[in-house]
Order: sequence, then C-alpha cells, then structure tokens
Amino acid sequence: MSITTRPYVNERHWLGSMRLNFQHFFMGRIVGHLLHPNIKLDKSDLHIIDLGAGTGIWAQELATELPSASIYAVDISDEQFPPEKWRTPNVSFAAFDCLKPFPEEYLGRFDVVNVRAWLTIVNDDNKDPVLENFLTLLKPGGYIQWFEPLPLTAHTVARDNGQPTPGCDRLAKQWHKPAAHSSYDWVINLSRTFTEHNLEVIVDETLSTPDRYQPIATQSWLAGLQEYRYQEQGSQLEEYQKQLIQEAKAGAFVDVKYTLLVGRKCNKRKG
Repeated sequence: MSITTRPYVNERHWLGSMRLNFQHFFMGRIVGHLLHPNIKLDKSDLHIIDLGAGTGIWAQELATELPSASIYAVDISDEQFPPEKWRTPNVSFAAFDCLKPFPEEYLGRFDVVNVRAWLTIVNDDNKDPVLENFLTLLKPGGYIQWFEPLPLTAHTVARDNGQPTPGCDRLAKQWHKPAAHSSYDWVINLSRTFTEHNLEVIVDETLSTPDRYQPIATQSWLAGLQEYRYQEQGSQLEEYQKQLIQEAKAGAFVDVKYTLLVGRKCNKRKG
C-alpha cells in the first residue's frame, strides 16, 4: 500500500518532546479522560495501541490506570521515547511506520486503537487507506478513538478594546491553510468516513477550549514556533512570536475547537 503524506514538520529533540508532553496535558484537560467512558472495557486482558505515540506519554498514563492491560506505543521514530528504565512495565514501545502494513502479530489483536493529532499527516486523498490500515489492528467489536483539532474553526478572540491583532490573525490563517494538494474536509467528515468503513459511531463530540486554558493554548502554539526557530536561526519567526506574546498579554488569543470520535468495529460487514 502506497500512501502519500506531508512530511513531519517538527524536530525530534528535547524541545519537541516538551511540546508534545505539554500538549498532552493541555488537551487532556479539554477532553477530560484518556479513553472515552463509552468505550466499554469489561475484561482484564485488554490490548490497546497508541499510533503516532510521540513521547509515549498517553500510553504511559493509561498503563497506570489499567495496570492489567497491555499497552503499545508505536511511532515512526523512537527518538522521543522515554529511557527503557523509566517505562511503565505494561507498556511496549515499537518504532515503525504506521502508514505501512502492520506486522502480522499485530493484526486483529487490539481492543482499542488510539489516534491523536494526525492533522499534518493525513490528507483528503489518503484518509481511506490510512483508516483501513489502522482498522486491521482491531478485533471484531473493538474501538478506534480519534482526536483532532478542527482547523477551520480557528479565529481570533480579543478582549482588548479593538486593538489590532496581526499575530493572532496570521496564526488563524495558518490554521486554515492545509497542504496544497488537500483540504481539511477529511477532518470535518471523519464521522461519515467511519461509517463508510463499517464502524458504528458511538461518540461524535465537538470540544471547546475553556477561557482559562486560552493562555495555555497560546503557549502551545509558541512552543511550536520555537521549534521552527530552532531549525531556522535568524528567521523572521522571532518577531511573529513577539506579536503573539504581546497580543496574549492584552487578552487576544486564537480559539480552536476539537473533534473526538469513537467508532466500534462491527462484528460482521453490512450487506
């Protein structure tokens, strides 16, 4: 299977790991759980896999909540995985490309597949083969949980008496602009795509960022910009960062909503 994707735009160094961990805790507050309560887990020998695991923090946290479960953290690179001696005992880490067919021993093995923040990797033209590949991991009746930002919802929210917000406006436009050969239709229509792939949609939620977390969201965007600066010394990104910082101090932020979907793999194919 050949899947065309956009290249990973961030670096896999300490700053990138810090950003991923920061975003994990920030987004965890928005979602309120690691696994949605509608995912019914009523047995002890669970197998759960996190795809695009990054630092493995989601898997590590879930492993402490479900100590009898076997948790797998998979990413194309192992550079951001924690040192082996600091890994939770019931978490297995593996480095391979989740866009390629999975090893045979993984097929049909998992009760839950977790997917987060694949926005910069999945496109309209590859969403179907990507999802098909992910679903090969699931047992009949298993669940896929998918969390993504909704980029077209990005807009400036200002409480500074109408002062200009060029930094926030630029950031909102960046959220709106996908790859040249794609759009964000795949995110907007992910629920329909689930149904088309024989999944029963049991959760379809749109989540908002509470006001108290807007400064934290801005800090997350700033961390991402800092990664670019780390790669491109002397770029104009420093001025952009300063604009966002000053506008945030004055009460202006870029608000983005999120989507959370849970689909259940049907035991038998319809029709």
